[in-house]
Amino acid sequence: MARTKQTARKATGGSAGRVKLLIGGDGNSSAVGRQDAVEVCEGFRHNDYCIICRDGSVDDDVLVLCDECPRVVCTHCVMIPLAFAQAVLAPHVTFRCICCHIAGQRQGGNALTPYLGFYRNNKPVLDTFLPIRAALEINVTSQLSSDTLLFVHLTLVNYDTNDSSFELGHQFLLPYFPHAGMHMAALVGKLSSTAWSRVVFGISNHTDNSSGDPYVGYERKTYVATPVHDFLAIILGPWQGLINKAPESFLWLFSCGALVNNPASFANLHASVALHGISAAMAFNAVRFQPSFSTHLLLAFCELVLIQRVSIQQAFPDMLGQSYKLGRHSDILLDLFSPPPLGQLPATAVP
Repeated sequence: MARTKQTARKATGGSAGRVKLLIGGDGNSSAVGRQDAVEVCEGFRHNDYCIICRDGSVDDDVLVLCDECPRVVCTHCVMIPLAFAQAVLAPHVTFRCICCHIAGQRQGGNALTPYLGFYRNNKPVLDTFLPIRAALEINVTSQLSSDTLLFVHLTLVNYDTNDSSFELGHQFLLPYFPHAGMHMAALVGKLSSTAWSRVVFGISNHTDNSSGDPYVGYERKTYVATPVHDFLAIILGPWQGLINKAPESFLWLFSCGALVNNPASFANLHASVALHGISAAMAFNAVRFQPSFSTHLLLAFCELVLIQRVSIQQAFPDMLGQSYKLGRHSDILLDLFSPPPLGQLPATAVP
């Protein structure tokens, strides 16, 4: 049967003395442990919201589960003829969502065919096409994913987060996770052994205007900073086990542009992010970066990459299109380390 389920000025950095921090017992900052490859179970967990109306099932409606992908469609959006209401629930009936139907037509130049939805032994159950009440408003390669997500915001050295876009991104995502499949952590603390499908880090910090070193604290009431590879070893080290297990991980660096404008700092950043196994990192080159300008970019990331599961390099142009004011303030750098079949791409600055 077809399966169902029911305004003071904000500080913007400055100068800070460099300090050397010991990472681990031998002081080797590059010694980041990598676990063996994690075995991934076959199959998938179905979405919790209809791909057409983006809502759940209410009253007499149910969610029909596609047998070819994680998407679901509610019986309010697909109009199953009353004469076939029981037939589609009969044994050995499978359901193909509209997205899989369209994708199948596009592969190999297949001829256009009516959407029938339900099949038994590869033959349609309905004697006519399956009507859909509304227009499909997202890309047919998208879904409405509720795969587990860990959202980690690390705020460092007296950084003002009153205009932080990261918390807003968390609030935006909450309605998509009705079964507590998302957790936001504000500080590094005791970690659970939960295996998260996606991990997103946001680091809000200042950087030294000359060296690009991130701030790490105070020494005799004066800011001190450390090279970015040591900084990330400290910050990401406690989370390395979760990063290793997560199929996707992302790093947002909400800091002033010296971090990427200084060639040595940027080279160390690129190497360190790759060392820690982060899938993609986003940074900004504005000398006095204001995080509030990144709000639309981050929300577009949440919608396209985290919910619709569009790859970051495919979603990035659309993310930029929704963030035109940010483009007046800063260039955005996307550093990719594990993209799909296109192969590795270099760090790219987009004005």
